[in-house]
Amino acid sequence: MKFILNDQIIDQQKAMIHVSDLALLRGYGIFDFFRTVGLKPLYFDDHIDRFYQSASMLRLPCPVDKKRLKSMILEMLVINDVANSGVRIVLTGGESATGYSIGIPTLFVMNEPIGPLPEQHFTQGIKLISHEYLRDLPEIKTINYIVGIYMQPDIQAAGAVDLLYHWQGKISELTRSNFFIVDKDNTIVTPGSGILKGVNRKHVINLASRHFRVVERDLFMDELTGAREAFITGTTKKVMPVYQVDDIIIGGGKPGTVTEELQSRYESYLEDYMKNHS
Repeated sequence: MKFILNDQIIDQQKAMIHVSDLALLRGYGIFDFFRTVGLKPLYFDDHIDRFYQSASMLRLPCPVDKKRLKSMILEMLVINDVANSGVRIVLTGGESATGYSIGIPTLFVMNEPIGPLPEQHFTQGIKLISHEYLRDLPEIKTINYIVGIYMQPDIQAAGAVDLLYHWQGKISELTRSNFFIVDKDNTIVTPGSGILKGVNRKHVINLASRHFRVVERDLFMDELTGAREAFITGTTKKVMPVYQVDDIIIGGGKPGTVTEELQSRYESYLEDYMKNHS
């Protein structure tokens, strides 16, 4: 496999960072992740734009510009020839002389095979457990996933798939996904602040707004008991139903009609998008 290191496409085994890099010493860095349909990047410009926005917000100058990075990624995908793969773009804090000051950031891009998620997650839904946690700089896609990784044994012990973060009763997001409910009026509600606004979230909102009322606002844990449906969105999750959060059963424990309609419409949306963005 070929990866990208700064401004070169190199063998995977040669893609390394220095031991003094702030990504290693302090967990300081940003990333983005997207998938390909065949060999074509999905929502390519959205992800590249968000990557550079995160870099700017974390004060990390990228060693290559957008045009060059996109060109190298497309070349890497052709060379590797792995259909329906994932692409992970990482920008580190760089080699630090003091172990605390920002250095010259290192850029690397990985291409990795990704398999399909369990089909029952889409047809039957998933269970979540809640966790009170407020992410640092939530609007930036940082490499800090310490809480989500630390909580893996608790998630598995509960028979759940992921965490639903909240703080003082206000819901934010999952570890790697955005969260939505459908209320008693069939309005789709999703948190509008204090979150990382996912690329897939953006496109699902765009699609859903054509057929339903969609509201971005503060969403609270006590609203889950009255929710008719719930679902999440993400790069690999697309539109995925949620049937339970903690001990709260949502929608009678099965996907609702709004979620199912969105799932069906989203598949058509993806097909049309890829046709028009070849």
